[in-house]
Amino acid sequence: MLISQGPLRVSLFGGGSDLPAFLESNEGAVLSFAIDRRVFIVGHPFTHRAGIVLKYSQSEDVESATELKHPIAREVLSRYGVTDIDIAIMSDVPAGTGLGSSSSFTVAFLAFVRHMCGLISTPEDLAREACDIEMGVLHEPIGFQDQWACANGGVNVIRFASATDVAVEPVDLTPEQIGQLERNLFLVPVGSPRRAGNILARQSGNLVPGSRSEVLTRRMVEQVELGRTALRSSIDDLGPLLDEAWALKREIAEGVSNPLVDDFYAQGMASGATGGKLLGAGGSGYLAFYVPAAQHERFSNRFTKQLDFQITNQGAGVIHES
Repeated sequence: MLISQGPLRVSLFGGGSDLPAFLESNEGAVLSFAIDRRVFIVGHPFTHRAGIVLKYSQSEDVESATELKHPIAREVLSRYGVTDIDIAIMSDVPAGTGLGSSSSFTVAFLAFVRHMCGLISTPEDLAREACDIEMGVLHEPIGFQDQWACANGGVNVIRFASATDVAVEPVDLTPEQIGQLERNLFLVPVGSPRRAGNILARQSGNLVPGSRSEVLTRRMVEQVELGRTALRSSIDDLGPLLDEAWALKREIAEGVSNPLVDDFYAQGMASGATGGKLLGAGGSGYLAFYVPAAQHERFSNRFTKQLDFQITNQGAGVIHES
């Protein structure tokens, strides 16, 4: 039995600057952290039969990897020549909720398969190959941040000088600073799970040189350093920064927000939050609200459904083998 995992992530600032269209003419940066909500891959080799059984929201039973409908599993298993195996995919949070679960799956699946093949994997190995599979092979209209956030774990500034020139800068925070961030950031679900591709494709299409979307995204990159400073010295500054980030994000592409999201956001601000943003591409998912300590009870009385989390330094990898 082999089990691997990939943590989900919360992206605070800089989202969109990791898209290939922006990186053609600019350098990008994001500030994000991994959380203890994960995607799990569980599997074992067959001893009594041949073929591949893959269980996720569907169940597939095929003779070879090339017959799989799941595109990422098909590519990874075919690439490494893995067969005669039973694999189940599980997640703490549904896909399509803005926490990077798609790329977390890819990274965790790579960690699982590479370990089966006797290969040692660094976070860079996993992140780069996940990007290659998702964007280079499958041509998903996504960015580069989620793969690196999942593979590394922790709180990081991730810089993109280009699509391939990536630097991960851990943000050193004290246990008390980590605790403040965990206590003051509230994740509130809104809407139903969705696919990010359409919104991200529109956003990428708007990021032409000289466009207003490019200018707005550059401002979002500038917020990364402001956010890091807030985490280290003045955490209550996060609220207004997130509020600005959300205003910028809404301007960049159609479909990022909608009346339901706007209503939830207004209610959050009226219930003590000083800022927030919708995580992921937009449309639905989790709203991340910054709520100062004095307003916690008031906010929680209004939003009784929240996603509890802790920040984790554990990046993707194998967690059990027997």
